[in-house]
Amino acid sequence: MSPRPGAEDSSVEARSEVQAKPEKLELIDIAYELTDFRSFADLGACWGVDGAYAFHAAALCGNELDRAVIVDGNLTPLTRERAGAHRRVELVQALLGSRQALDAVRKVDALIMYDILLHQVKPDWDRFLLDWLPHANSLIVFNQNWLKTPRTIRFVDRGVDWYYRNVYVWEDDWNTRERLESWFARHDERDEDGRLERDNHWYWQWGIRPLELIGLLAKNGFELIYMKRHRHAFGRRRPWIVNDGLIFQRAAYPERGVGGRLRAAARSVAERTGVLERIRRS
Repeated sequence: MSPRPGAEDSSVEARSEVQAKPEKLELIDIAYELTDFRSFADLGACWGVDGAYAFHAAALCGNELDRAVIVDGNLTPLTRERAGAHRRVELVQALLGSRQALDAVRKVDALIMYDILLHQVKPDWDRFLLDWLPHANSLIVFNQNWLKTPRTIRFVDRGVDWYYRNVYVWEDDWNTRERLESWFARHDERDEDGRLERDNHWYWQWGIRPLELIGLLAKNGFELIYMKRHRHAFGRRRPWIVNDGLIFQRAAYPERGVGGRLRAAARSVAERTGVLERIRRS
């Protein structure tokens, strides 16, 4: 599905540092079809894309949009400019896991969480999710999930050399080995907001196992209703990092029990990632 004609200003979108990714736009399209959301909040919507996914979701809803909220610790000028043309789009400048952000969003149909879970420290990614669950009936998640270890891990606990070999997925003018080493050397220092540099959200913090993510939500009443995996998203040298697009919805029949939801979630993951078919063939 494409946005309604005239809903996007392509000249504005072209000025963003990063163009919206087709797989992320598609995930919102599918969530719109499956959940019929009419209100949403996009958490961390601004970096690089200046709210592109939020405005895409707003365009899908069209005149039926009830309310849209963009939440980010840094609302970019281009995001503010684009929001000026959408009277139902609210802007909230706040840390994503803060009480300020939670109170401002209140309750919406859906939460968009793109590329943010692996950055969340204090609250950590799992506590972050639990804090947000009461605020929505659906979650639209795109996350860089981790397959290399049997459990979810905190990357910085493994040291700079391990981090560089296993996690650092690109190098450019900003992302360099020297910058990474400088960050590790400052881990015990505090930033201007009093947070430890070790917990800096600009860096990847967590290797989240997909079944732990899905299991956490299943235990708390959310069913996985869609999943698509994008392999080799960061090159074939690091096949243990995958981009997973997931859609969760509050369980219609919570009396089914946690065990039933966990088994259904595990089967769904196996089917959608090809694991089940490989087991059958073997």
